[in-house]
Amino acid sequence: SLTGVEKTDNATPTHFSCVINGKTLSIGGKNLTVKKIDVADGVVELEGDIEEIKYQTAKTPLLKRLFK
Repeated sequence: SLTGVEKTDNATPTHFSCVINGKTLSIGGKNLTVKKIDVADGVVELEGDIEEIKYQTAKTPLLKRLFK
């Protein structure tokens, strides 16, 4: 069960992503199913074999990294 969910982006049997506190959370696995979505309360329940959970980070543009 996830809490603090602001919105959901994607849901497939192998991938689920949502926004929590302004950051995108990505969950990968097998046979993922969404059991409950209540974005008004910020709750999402998933079921399946979860293999990976990670926050996606925004990459800094190349030119900005080169010219600090």
